[in-house]
Amino acid sequence: MTTTSLDARSLGASLSPGQPSLRFALAIRADLGPALEFDTAHGTRRAMFPITGGAVTGPRISGHILPGGADFALRLPDGAYAIEARYCLMLDDGTPLMITNAGRMQPMPDDSFQGRTRAVIEAPAGPHGWLSDAVLFGTAWAEPGDEARVFIELWQAVI
Repeated sequence: MTTTSLDARSLGASLSPGQPSLRFALAIRADLGPALEFDTAHGTRRAMFPITGGAVTGPRISGHILPGGADFALRLPDGAYAIEARYCLMLDDGTPLMITNAGRMQPMPDDSFQGRTRAVIEAPAGPHGWLSDAVLFGTAWAEPGDEARVFIELWQAVI
C-alpha cells in the first residue's frame, strides 16, 4: 500500500474523518482570589488559585460562577502551569452545572498566560443536557498584570 497521507489511512484505515470542525459553545470569566503556591518535598511547585465568582455566556446559556471552586495547578520547570480547575456554574434559568477544565497555561513574553484546555461539563437532564455529551476544547488566557481573572472560550467538536 502506497500512500502520501499521514492520517489514519497510512495505518490501514479505509478512510480518515479529517480535522474536526468546532462550533463556539461558551465564554467564561473566572474571578480569582489570592493564589497559594508552595514547593513540595518532591521538587515540584504546587499552586491553588481559588475561584471566587465570574460569568458565563454563550449562544444557548448565560449565568455566573459560584464561589468555592479552585484551579489546582502544577508549575512546570519552564514556567508553564498544568491546570485542573473544578467549579460550579448557576445558569440564569436556575440550572446548576459542574465544570472541570484541564490543560496547560504557558507564560508569554508580555507577561500574560495563554493556554489550551479541555472541559467536561456535568448538567442535569433537560434543556442543558447537551453539555454533558459535548466534547469541548478551549482557549484560556490571563491578561498581563491581571492576577484576578482568567478568560476561557470553549468550542464544541462537531460530529
